[in-house]
Amino acid sequence: MDTTLNSYLVFKIGEENFGINVSKVREIREYTPPKPIPQTYPFVAGVTEYQEEIIPLVDTGVKFGMAPVNVTPSTCVIVLELEDEQNLNSYKLGISIDSVSDVLEIKNSDMKNVTVEDYKPTYISSFYMYESRLIYILDADVIFNRKEVVALMNTVEDAPVEKSVEEKQSGKKKAKL
Repeated sequence: MDTTLNSYLVFKIGEENFGINVSKVREIREYTPPKPIPQTYPFVAGVTEYQEEIIPLVDTGVKFGMAPVNVTPSTCVIVLELEDEQNLNSYKLGISIDSVSDVLEIKNSDMKNVTVEDYKPTYISSFYMYESRLIYILDADVIFNRKEVVALMNTVEDAPVEKSVEEKQSGKKKAKL
């Protein structure tokens, strides 16, 4: 029996509860409308600024095959740093969610693990019951497939950005949305 404790940030999309390991979370921020990007995946709401970088913002409801996130005062953006397992590269992105509810310490043995044969999509690694709520525990690094990761990074590279004189001379992009 694995009694290792892990911390999970629990958030809502619609009426469903999801948990993501806090080691993947860089920041929780107030929702601000992203700058739209044409010709990208339907789940990409646009791009936004994060610590002088431009990162894609994903509508998590659309990505998960649910209704789009309905922007309200409790809507926020979770900035994640994920790893592309095939290339061992890390990348940042924001996910829009309806609300954050808890940070839970969960023993691995208290979660019901699922296998590919049990449940699809594969980015849901386990389930956890908390106060009569079912929480889908996400494997954050497999939410996006290789093709989507490449497209997300291309979205950032193609994003319209204002450059200062210094940036034009150095060749570095600095976010100014």
